[in-house]
Amino acid sequence: MDLSGGAGYLLLGTLLVGTLSSLALLHFAQREVSWSAFITTWLGFVLSFGIIALVPYDVSATLAGEEVQPSENVVGSSWELIYWATFVLCWVLCPLFIEYEAAGGFTTYGRFRASLRRNAYWCLGYLAVGMILLVWLSMDGRIGLRAWCIAASNAWGLFLLTVLMGHGLVAVPRHLWRLANPAEQLAILYCSAVTMDEARLSTQFELQDLISEARGEIRIRSAQVGDPSLERAFEILQLTLEECELLHCELTNGARGVREGGQGCGNRPVGGEDASKLDALAEMFRALKLAALEARRAACRWNEMVRRCLMLEDLEEHLYPSAVELSTYWEGSCLHLCCRVPAVRSAWHAVVSTWLKKLRAPVLRVSAVFCGCLSAVIVLGQLTMFSKSTSLSALSLLFQTGHGFWVTQVCCMVPLSYMVCTAYWSVFRLKIAGWYGLYSDHNTDASSLLWCASTLARLAAPLCYHFLFLIRVKNTAFQEMMGQMNVVPVLGGSFNEVFPVLVGFICLCNLLNVYSRMVQLFGLEALEIETVPLAPAGDTNDLLQEGRRLIERERRRRSEDRNLLEMVDRSGESGRTTMPLRFQIQALIEDGTLPLDWNAASPP
Repeated sequence: MDLSGGAGYLLLGTLLVGTLSSLALLHFAQREVSWSAFITTWLGFVLSFGIIALVPYDVSATLAGEEVQPSENVVGSSWELIYWATFVLCWVLCPLFIEYEAAGGFTTYGRFRASLRRNAYWCLGYLAVGMILLVWLSMDGRIGLRAWCIAASNAWGLFLLTVLMGHGLVAVPRHLWRLANPAEQLAILYCSAVTMDEARLSTQFELQDLISEARGEIRIRSAQVGDPSLERAFEILQLTLEECELLHCELTNGARGVREGGQGCGNRPVGGEDASKLDALAEMFRALKLAALEARRAACRWNEMVRRCLMLEDLEEHLYPSAVELSTYWEGSCLHLCCRVPAVRSAWHAVVSTWLKKLRAPVLRVSAVFCGCLSAVIVLGQLTMFSKSTSLSALSLLFQTGHGFWVTQVCCMVPLSYMVCTAYWSVFRLKIAGWYGLYSDHNTDASSLLWCASTLARLAAPLCYHFLFLIRVKNTAFQEMMGQMNVVPVLGGSFNEVFPVLVGFICLCNLLNVYSRMVQLFGLEALEIETVPLAPAGDTNDLLQEGRRLIERERRRRSEDRNLLEMVDRSGESGRTTMPLRFQIQALIEDGTLPLDWNAASPP
């Protein structure tokens, strides 16, 4: 493609990536997310996927042998701009904003100060590394600061990618194959449901105790009301407390349970002569916000688990109408709105019913086989990546000569997209990730969005650079930009060719189901990935039975709620309304008739 074609491709790609990122974030982000967090996340998504989308064009231009003058090198200039913008965003802005969102300060300045303080350890580490680099640079002027930054960021990303792809290249085909068999998938989900339900209840109890502690602190305030900063702090804490009480009411279906004077969270200091009252309130404010976030995330994960289990149970029992209803529920989505038209709804349900009855199982099995073959091709290519003479990479055969622009794009996008999917599919299964994730229907908080954007941005460039080594295409504009780190000892040059060999070893560990034991043996629990709970045969059977009882309980509860809501609709015309107690409580709170702290224990 000529220069104008390259500029047009970049413009079209930018518009497409920006539009898709906007739609995705509007679907996942909570409506309460601030614009600063939303825009930062959007930039992270656009820049990361921009890197991934630009690599196939770079490969196509290189294979075509296009000669472009340095002053007209649109792709090379784009790489520099995109890479360094991504670098600053994922290593500086996102960590600051994540801590800013979690901070307990009552002013913008206070929250930024708390964010900087909590990032101080990383800042000190960066400062120490910077001092070492300055000493090194003064001794050897051949290595620039840019090269060190690229090498360090690439090494961190490549190390994490090795772990993630080592798991994903095995787990994704295995997961697709299990999805084709509802009974096998249900056995896995039942075991996971027990642990997830315990975690969900634990977060609710944590929130419950913090609500009681904050309410007790607000009740006894009186001495320092003349201080404007303390007065503002109490007002903000009161508003947050009301929001948390409403959330707790929603998560527990209106159940009473906030314990009076509960100190189950470590009995935090709340002030006194030896403690700063404002700092104590800020710490309580921070703990309350984090507990609310954890409780909401745990509830979202639980609801998604229950929905999947109910759909798989219906598929196993051939209850296709119910499965169709579960699989076509998207509250607030455009498709959900379109399905309100009877003709559209009937057509869509017919398509989904055909998919569930006849196509789902064979398509999933074929997809699992295809992904398994692609995983094998990628692993074999990585095992010989360091060798100049011997290559087992079947992907490199596709790029020995040019095949035209669009064919090259497809040949690049298929394996590259699969590598991206295996890596990011594994990210949310790392235990270090905690409850961070993308939750649909506007349930993703700002911290989760920023964490996802940061992780995505940190892995995008190392993954694409690794892909170019895998397909053995040289002299691309991206490689010339990343090649600045080749002069860096240890982290540059051969490190990118030798280190990925470990992917084959990690894949073997996952195939033999010994990966968890290996990371525990070497003390690397932070790299452990969530799997089905390992237990003796008898205990596993108990987990299955307990998980099945939990899902059956949820099915009954949802069925009762639906029947009661239908009863409300039928009785609305006659003026008589019968509603579940939790729905009545919710309506009274929204109308202002019932106070938010209705479920507080009565004073003695």
